[in-house]
Amino acid sequence: MTDTENAADLASLWRSLGRSAIQPAVWLALAREYAGQKLPWQAAYAARQALRLDPSLAPALKESNLAQPADAAEGDALLGRATLSGAAALVERFSAQVTICPADWLTWLYLARLHDMLAAGPHQHALTRARALEVIPGESLHWLGVWRLNEGDAQGAAAALSGLVDLRPLRHGSMMYLGEALLRLGKVAAAEKAFTRASLSPNPEFLLNLSARVYAHNYWQEAIGVLKKAIEIRPDHMAIWLALAKIQSEVYLLADCRESLRRVKQLDPGNREAALLDAGLQGRMGDAKAHLAALQTAYENGGDPLSRLASSVAMTSLYHDEMRPAEVALLHRQVCAPIEAAVVRKADFANFRTVDRRLRIGYVTGDFHRQHPVNIFMLPVLLRHDHARFEICVYHTGTMHDEYTRQAKGCADRWLEAAALDDKALQQTIVADGIDILIDLAGHTATHRLGVFAMRAAPVQATFLGYPHSTGLSTIDWLIGDATVSPTEHVHLFREGIAQLPGSVFCWAPVDEYPLPFPRPATAPVVFASFNNAMKLSPRTIALWARVLQAVPGSRLLLKAPSLSDEAVQARFADLFAAQGTGRERLLFRGPSGLAEMMQEYGDVDIGLDPTPYNGGTTTLQALWMGVPVVTLRGGNFVGRMGASFLASLGHREWVADDEVDYVAKAVGLAAQVTELRTSRSGLRWQMTASSLCDIKVHVAELENLYGRMWAAHCLGNASRVLEAGHSVAGL
Repeated sequence: MTDTENAADLASLWRSLGRSAIQPAVWLALAREYAGQKLPWQAAYAARQALRLDPSLAPALKESNLAQPADAAEGDALLGRATLSGAAALVERFSAQVTICPADWLTWLYLARLHDMLAAGPHQHALTRARALEVIPGESLHWLGVWRLNEGDAQGAAAALSGLVDLRPLRHGSMMYLGEALLRLGKVAAAEKAFTRASLSPNPEFLLNLSARVYAHNYWQEAIGVLKKAIEIRPDHMAIWLALAKIQSEVYLLADCRESLRRVKQLDPGNREAALLDAGLQGRMGDAKAHLAALQTAYENGGDPLSRLASSVAMTSLYHDEMRPAEVALLHRQVCAPIEAAVVRKADFANFRTVDRRLRIGYVTGDFHRQHPVNIFMLPVLLRHDHARFEICVYHTGTMHDEYTRQAKGCADRWLEAAALDDKALQQTIVADGIDILIDLAGHTATHRLGVFAMRAAPVQATFLGYPHSTGLSTIDWLIGDATVSPTEHVHLFREGIAQLPGSVFCWAPVDEYPLPFPRPATAPVVFASFNNAMKLSPRTIALWARVLQAVPGSRLLLKAPSLSDEAVQARFADLFAAQGTGRERLLFRGPSGLAEMMQEYGDVDIGLDPTPYNGGTTTLQALWMGVPVVTLRGGNFVGRMGASFLASLGHREWVADDEVDYVAKAVGLAAQVTELRTSRSGLRWQMTASSLCDIKVHVAELENLYGRMWAAHCLGNASRVLEAGHSVAGL
């Protein structure tokens, strides 16, 4: 068949769809026609439309070799990048296509996007042709907006999608993406209005997708409302109940989560994700041992070793108080081994191996938002980087955007929205960017991209701040710590080499002052407290704290955690303390609150108690900032030595215990000074402000010095596994 005949067939099919786009058989014929012309992206689009309109066509699509997930996703993914290698060749190919078939709306649309990516003049002409030919109203601007949003061009996405606000019938999907674009631009009220329009959809599948989108921006109440609307439409839709259970678990609505899981099990008794959520509830209840056992069972019995489940196993092991540090380290290496085995590792890089030049630093994270610990500790660093010495690139792997995300973006020389890129594409992008030192800020947490680091995307790779333990990856060269959390004698616990900062690896530079509360009444009982999440309250911790309460008659213990709003969780901890001889009347339970309110609740606290084996992180620094001394037990690995690191840098090593007897004695000693403690909160804040723990300027300078030493070690072929604090670049 000649090109002219093919074009005539395509034109005929598009004319038919122009009369009515609700013709699955015509979409199927169009998909086959495109496939025959070796236009896989167009074929995939048409096949998806056919399947959307008539799911029974799946066998026919498979027989025609049109049900290829890779082809279906490739066009959308590639057109959603800022640049595309081979774009010029595609422009030539697609231009030839629309020349012989001017009625080919879809190819005109792809051509418009390619010109958009190339910033070429013909973009508007191609888009005008596409809009004139589209058979689904608004489809051209919709896809242009989606691709721009995936690229990270929120302004361009909003410009395209705003053109569909008044289109009728309303395009709910377009409003969803418009809401996301507007949020990234900081136009919160307009974004909420767009999301509200999107929620008018009667399609439960779409509402399921919408709920995930709005939840990704922390609109959890709205996400739950959208899912409940979807359930009203389809009460037997298992996936909606499951999504509802996930959100309820994550926001600690545990009783509601149990009910949603009950419905999931009714609809799908063997659902594996429901079983994992059940395991997660054990963690929310504070039972790390049971949680880890359930995760390991799922992982070992058919779990994908490359899935996020592997990282959940690794992270949960940090809370287990019966595992020795060496066992936790070994488990991390074991879960990372399949990740490394599944990829091809890059060995050679074109970066100039010279010491005295401007270095290109890449940060990989999805956590520059709200009160996430990575944002709390890392944003002050970004604000103070020396751009004369370092070019700062951020690969943002998350989907949440707020004022902190925008502030972080403003600090970067280059910022790439990388959530839509798979590991291979992201690795290739980072290599092409010529990053010298690539920094992981996630470890095994939710937005991690350890697969990128396993492939190796830069000559030097390090992990910093986001995860208080070795990742277990051999391709990460350095873990950035300090002499307390990662002492030289612990090198055997780290797959990475140890790069030590002087002072503490954490630097506290709060954006808000948070006024100090009024002193507690002199006659009030001594109140110990922990504001750490429930899974940190290990059996060993409870036994230790019970001993403290018994040693200080009349004292109370205030426990505040998100899951402690649940009566079943309160009952569990009350029973655990009762087993240690401590009655319910000695315990005070509180659930979650806003940050400002939570900081003021430290006014009800005299002395903070740090849990073991997983110390408090941000919570300990918040307590100290509010004038509350904290007693900590020095542990055997990074996660159990954070409290000691804070207090050493603050100048209060006397609050660091070396064993449990010492811990109780230090808590009792502080309780004996409670009258003085209640009137000296401002003194502790002043000490903290004046200490190295809050000297962000020096902290950033030392971090940058460490980057220089890491690069020098690479250039000079230095095989040392430890970069000790306090040395110059020359001395490594």
